[in-house]
Amino acid sequence: MTIMGYGFKRQADDDKTGGLNRAQARHALLVDAYRHAIADSTVMLVGAGDGTWCYALAAAGALQVVGIESDAALVERFGRLPDVGLRERIDLRCADPVEEIRSEVRAGRQYDVIILFDLLEIVADLHDLFGLVRELDPRLVVVDGRFVDTEEPILWIDRTREAMAGRARPALVPGRGAVAMVAYDTGFDLDWIDWSQLDPEVRQGLADYYVAGPGMRASFTLTPEHIA
Repeated sequence: MTIMGYGFKRQADDDKTGGLNRAQARHALLVDAYRHAIADSTVMLVGAGDGTWCYALAAAGALQVVGIESDAALVERFGRLPDVGLRERIDLRCADPVEEIRSEVRAGRQYDVIILFDLLEIVADLHDLFGLVRELDPRLVVVDGRFVDTEEPILWIDRTREAMAGRARPALVPGRGAVAMVAYDTGFDLDWIDWSQLDPEVRQGLADYYVAGPGMRASFTLTPEHIA
């Protein structure tokens, strides 16, 4: 896998209508579309934020949701969310995501569904990450984050303004080819989620999924090869 340098702009649409439409569209394609797998299952959500997505997964029928979030301020905010009768199914943890996954593997835990939000771009060793996820024996993995639209197995170094100012590490954004290679090597079938199925008139707030150029947000699923 080759690592090359490149920077690309984040896309954002901050108006309230765009934000609401974005939340609804992401829920439809990343949760509702897999409600059959989520229902009556144990779910791990990495990149859980303030727990709102944990509630969405519990509402979709998950029996238990373990959320992992590294930002303590977001985890603290979870306690201020309204309790709608689902909190007892949610365990939101403040922890380093990869180390928490590794800890769950060491404990012999298993999850039916694993969801990874914005994780791959902060992980240099994708083989290690995918291997750890495979050890948790999921039936389905859903991944959403930033990728480079190339079939070459590369990682792009995204030097954001924060990174250049020394306030953050550069992101290692994987190309589609890198994801495909690592998925194959670790025994997963890969299927990219088709965001083009949304009509253009309902894409407000989702510009980063449709941006022209090498860098874009995208989503895919992984299923173990032995599962039809």
